[in-house]
Amino acid sequence: MASRLTLFKYLPRTLRPTKEGGYFILLTLGIGLAAVNTGNNLLYLLVALMLSIIVVSGLLSEQSLRRLVLSADPTAPAAAGEPVSILVRLRNDKKRLPSFSLRVDPVPASDVPERVYRSDAARFIGIGPQSTESHPLRITFSRRGCYRLEGMTLSTTFPFGFFIKTAARPEPVELWIYPKVHPVAWPIRLASFGTAPAASHQNGQGAAFHHFRAYQRGDDCRLIHWKLSARQGRWIVKEREREEGSGVLLLFNNIAPAGGADGWQGRFERGVETTASLASALIRAGMKVSIQTADQEIGLGEGPGHLDRILKCLALIEASRSAFPPTVHPRGRTVVRVRWEETPGGGEIPSDAVVGIDPEEEGTDVVR
Repeated sequence: MASRLTLFKYLPRTLRPTKEGGYFILLTLGIGLAAVNTGNNLLYLLVALMLSIIVVSGLLSEQSLRRLVLSADPTAPAAAGEPVSILVRLRNDKKRLPSFSLRVDPVPASDVPERVYRSDAARFIGIGPQSTESHPLRITFSRRGCYRLEGMTLSTTFPFGFFIKTAARPEPVELWIYPKVHPVAWPIRLASFGTAPAASHQNGQGAAFHHFRAYQRGDDCRLIHWKLSARQGRWIVKEREREEGSGVLLLFNNIAPAGGADGWQGRFERGVETTASLASALIRAGMKVSIQTADQEIGLGEGPGHLDRILKCLALIEASRSAFPPTVHPRGRTVVRVRWEETPGGGEIPSDAVVGIDPEEEGTDVVR
């Protein structure tokens, strides 16, 4: 599918009349025809004045769009149905002339359907010469996922509001839309294990050192290695080994039903939201959490950075067509299963049904 910015590769500007501008053009044509038919000099002067207004409008709007530098920075991920804010900064590099009546709109990638998002443009009344202004642009997606913006469009109706002149700014931005997180009302009883935790040689929150990596949004600042960060000129985090034998494993079976029962997509989405809500509540309570599905697994961890990784996984999760459910390896962890599928008898399990795996299995517990 062609990019929505393809037109701007051939035309640096696009111009279209507003409703008032359309009336002004029709009025100009009408008076022009009357001047030609009657030969009245006053009508010729009036037509010349109206045509000059159109020319002046084009020159001033072009001057308003020139030498503007745009940058965009997403503030934080949002949940589906909630607006995500993008801080838009406009810098006017002109030495003497200001810019007026500016509007910035997002341009999603061509594979993003228009029906899944709506946006509120960032508006700038005026930007003085050699100055910078910032305003938020809000865009709301109705579905979870990772969306890419190809850039922004910068438009103005200055000076008379008769025409909208638009320029494109290729400013790729990646937006993460997480599943909705609901309050968790049910109590969670954790099993107590007598075995000491053992290092697993995987990333986690254990005492043993594992490796260094670049800082990610949400990581605990206490894990920053200051000397190495100062040496490399960027934030470096000290990753520790994961401890086995503690924490909670959230088991989400994302295998689609063979028959494709009616309404299973809605139940699947509610199951994703329930898993995200449980993970958020447990991590915010200071517990270690891991996620396991039919086709992927996120290891045991804690803290905002780990919650961010879990929510990104759940934002992209899709129903799997695999015939094999996820294999459970509790390793002393409390295992919680989130069930969204129908029961064998055909009755639908409520979307907030969260139960433990059979208590006979090692390291499991029941959540009511």
